Amino acid sequence: MASRARITRWLSWISLATVFAIACWFLSQWQFARAAEVQKANEIVLQNYNNKPVVLEELLTPKSTWNPKLEYRQVIATGHYLKKHIFLIRNRPFGGNPGFLQLVAFQTDSQNIIWVERGWLPTGNLQDAPDYVPEINDTHRQLTLRLRPTEPKLDRGAPLGQLPSIDLITANATIATLPKYSQAYGRLVTEFPKLSAGATMPMPELNEGNHLSYAMQWILFALMALGALYWTIAQDRRLVAGLEPRRIKLLTKDRDAEAEDELLG
Repeated sequence: MASRARITRWLSWISLATVFAIACWFLSQWQFARAAEVQKANEIVLQNYNNKPVVLEELLTPKSTWNPKLEYRQVIATGHYLKKHIFLIRNRPFGGNPGFLQLVAFQTDSQNIIWVERGWLPTGNLQDAPDYVPEINDTHRQLTLRLRPTEPKLDRGAPLGQLPSIDLITANATIATLPKYSQAYGRLVTEFPKLSAGATMPMPELNEGNHLSYAMQWILFALMALGALYWTIAQDRRLVAGLEPRRIKLLTKDRDAEAEDELLG
């Protein structure tokens, strides 16, 4: 009976440790996959950021679906701004300071509408809006843009003329008839003739995060669980054999303290 109870006890320990180790393994693989995704996204940004620009409509049309491989791809658009269709995008910190992004509708020569983010503007000293907003005219001009995907709609309000995010569906609702890009907008790189604009948003920081270290931690947890299983069963076997359990010797004194104890005798 005692032997059967011992085997049952060991099997329960083995089952628990195995389930825990398998869970840790899958969690580590998930972290490895996340690291691979981040690395791939970083490679796309590095490849696209300074690529030679191409004509917008050759790369993306209003009816196209967004392809993540186009992130930060440079394009050229010619046409004119729609100076009556301007929004300020709220809650955009930059350099540790609160501010806004200026978003302006641009009508291309192909009669399509793409929204252009024209830089960062600091929050005003006396009001929840910039002290200075660059003026827009409808002169025909050529823009170089970096493509960015639309942002999700946020469940919050905003004052008239402002949006809580670059939600292109909401922005496009203010413009009738013409085909509009709803999957992507353009971040301004250059324009000619040049207008006053806000501060240019920098290239995103490209780091892989802590996914690899988290993956290794999960693998270590799995190994620790298996090691604890082995140690526990070994201790249980010694107990059954009438032997004292093994003890882990812990260093409680540093070398200087030990030397001092020897000198004091």
